[in-house]
Amino acid sequence: METKLKRNLAVQVIKDHNISKIEVRYHGGGDDGCIEETHYYVTDPGSGDQVDIDVKMNNEVESEWDDLLYDILNNNIEWDWINNDGGEGHMYINCEKDPWKINIDHSQNVREDHSYSDIDFNTDNKQNFF
Repeated sequence: METKLKRNLAVQVIKDHNISKIEVRYHGGGDDGCIEETHYYVTDPGSGDQVDIDVKMNNEVESEWDDLLYDILNNNIEWDWINNDGGEGHMYINCEKDPWKINIDHSQNVREDHSYSDIDFNTDNKQNFF
């Protein structure tokens, strides 16, 4: 099945289930990044609460949906979230009206290493001790 068709099928599955919100947790580091988990929510008509539901897609469509989510992250996060110490966060997709609104809460893991050398410590200098 062609990539665009699989992505369209995934979006149609979301629409067919009347999904109101999608939460995606992702993590990257050490030259690898992935979608950790995805939760789908519908709005309970009685209470207005968001209810987590299970959404089933065939393997090909689900894999392409994950790739689409990954692409959205890559295209919108300014940092390199998959290499070195990487990054992690949550992406929230509001599906209640078109166009869908997306918010990403991202934490970047940054490590800085410094080396200091050629430092003289004079043990005869009394200022170092008093």
